[in-house]
Amino acid sequence: MSSLLLFYTCPPSPLLRSASSMTNTSIEDRRSAARLSRTAFRLVLGSQSPRRRQLLDGDGYRFAVLPADDGVEENVSQRDVSPHEFPRLLALAKARNVAERLCSQESQNRLNAVSFLEEDDANKPYLVLACDSVAVCRGEILGKPDDRDDAKRMLTTLSGSRHEVVTGVALWRVDREDYAFGPAEEKLTVFVETSVLQMEELSSAKLEDYLDGGLWQGKAGAFGYQDGVDWLELISGSESNVVGLPLEALAETLTRLF
Repeated sequence: MSSLLLFYTCPPSPLLRSASSMTNTSIEDRRSAARLSRTAFRLVLGSQSPRRRQLLDGDGYRFAVLPADDGVEENVSQRDVSPHEFPRLLALAKARNVAERLCSQESQNRLNAVSFLEEDDANKPYLVLACDSVAVCRGEILGKPDDRDDAKRMLTTLSGSRHEVVTGVALWRVDREDYAFGPAEEKLTVFVETSVLQMEELSSAKLEDYLDGGLWQGKAGAFGYQDGVDWLELISGSESNVVGLPLEALAETLTRLF
């Protein structure tokens, strides 16, 4: 079982290529949402992704990290599920796993979390944040590649094509009264965010060079927008969503919920 760690804010991450595309309104919304993580709830990120941690850090969130148990994703089948529904189900499964562990009377996770926080945080609810992203090209779901050959197959499919990055986001509030009975379904909020990208036609040399660098590992669609490659263009949607966490939609949802 994963241990719970606390991460504090750090300087803005370099994951996003430019902040100039953000409006003043979206910047203020994101700052307001980050402040809520200090005043209204205790945020628990149900992911071990370093990129999602960097994105939250960059916006100033205060949060702990408790990744979902290994194998949770394997219980979610792609069969008869649309490309936009699949990441939603994955995020939901991760959030449920983390929320249930926080509620478990046999688990030390909740006590460990409280020990990292000030005493006056004890009455604030936990808010579990879980995400999952996939790339979608011509109706095919492209998750994380199994190996180099699988990464090459994915990038060959995407080469010269317009495609989507779809992220499912689940937020599950856990209050003190939930500890005895488990997380309440009515305290769950799930949404999906989509961004559209264009990948240029990749030459064999450019493809092999990227594969040799190993940057494809652990990334949906076998590519990382944050890697700064010049053969990817964001057509529409959130830039942070392509990296793995739609900060604008997250901020809007948090300010609405709290």
